Amino acid sequence: MRPFVLALCVLATATAAFAQQQPRRYRLERIVVEGSRIDDTIVRGEARLEEEKMYGDEDFQQAVYRVRRLPFVTDAIYRLEPGVTAGGTTLVIRILDVAPVFYDLNGTGTRLADGETERDGTAILGARWQLANLGVIEGAVEKSDVGEGINVGLAYRAYDIMGTGGFGSVAIAQRFKTELRDYDPTMAITLGYPLTQRQTVTLTAAQIGSSVTTDFDVNNDDDDDDDDDTDRDDNRDLTNSDAFTFASLRWWYETIDDPFFATRGVQISGGPTWSHADFAIDRYDVTEDDDVATTELSTDAYGLAFDASGYRKFFGRTVGFLRLSGNGTQNQESEAETLSGAARAGLAFDFHSQAENVLRPFKARLEIGAAFLASQLNQPNLPEVSLNNAAAEAAFVLRHRWGTVRLTGTYVNE
Repeated sequence: MRPFVLALCVLATATAAFAQQQPRRYRLERIVVEGSRIDDTIVRGEARLEEEKMYGDEDFQQAVYRVRRLPFVTDAIYRLEPGVTAGGTTLVIRILDVAPVFYDLNGTGTRLADGETERDGTAILGARWQLANLGVIEGAVEKSDVGEGINVGLAYRAYDIMGTGGFGSVAIAQRFKTELRDYDPTMAITLGYPLTQRQTVTLTAAQIGSSVTTDFDVNNDDDDDDDDDTDRDDNRDLTNSDAFTFASLRWWYETIDDPFFATRGVQISGGPTWSHADFAIDRYDVTEDDDVATTELSTDAYGLAFDASGYRKFFGRTVGFLRLSGNGTQNQESEAETLSGAARAGLAFDFHSQAENVLRPFKARLEIGAAFLASQLNQPNLPEVSLNNAAAEAAFVLRHRWGTVRLTGTYVNE
């Protein structure tokens, strides 16, 4: 009898231990969204959870992480409540929206070993309009230290297209108040489709173009023809123009818990790229009847690109990170090959709480790290050109409902 009782005790202990090791599963009955102007359909589509299916805590966490990565969400948390029917579970997602009017400020400074300093800054002021389950419209004005003029853009974002979970965006921008060049409208389109809760495939395409026109004095007599008594116009308008088209297909694997302040998880993406460039150059040619001849040139380039980053919590509010990136392209006409890569590692300190069950309208992070940058250019019949640099980097990021501020400083040891 005693051996039998002992065996029952051992079996009960083993069964209890096994049950504790198994993650709990829930039958998801419905998803409820609280505290947000965002339509429930968009949130459900981005959560990538189907009702009446079984899920675990990790699935619910990843769903909320995806919602946090929406550009118009400041923060999101979740809780589980009993469903309407027996054995059912309600997933309640509480969201803190980004304000309808927002700003984005970026400042970067780079100091080279020879003492030269480069600075750049960008300021964006915009607004968003929620269109219920039809998506979101964004309008923004951008001013940058690099390039002339002011960019004015409009974008439309759609989610859970036709109930498939697919998403897309269409954007158009125009640069105004320019003196050196005339810019064509910039257009971009993105389409995405979820493969799993953590995997996505996206297709992105964009087109930009510009031109500059000069008044060429044929006789070199400084005559602009305004006071010329003859009918002959000896000045010519010469135009140089360019147009670029880009496209990329990417696979994504994402488990990070926040797009700006990740404390855990990985983000990996990669895929093929393609670009096409058209150039048209006018020149004055006395051998031509119309005096102006146009030279046209087109080039195509194909390549592969990847990005990867990983985050892990250390002590207190400190987070360690590692970021890798690489790109390789080949020009079809010149057969030139370009390779570039970067590796970054460092520590980040969060000034805000890292608690999972609290909405955080204010977040701020300081990052300090080191980087190694490498690039290589190979052209037929020419020596190989390569650059290898080490760099020290520091960044401060602040985000709240009204906007985002990023300040970055880099020291490059050439």
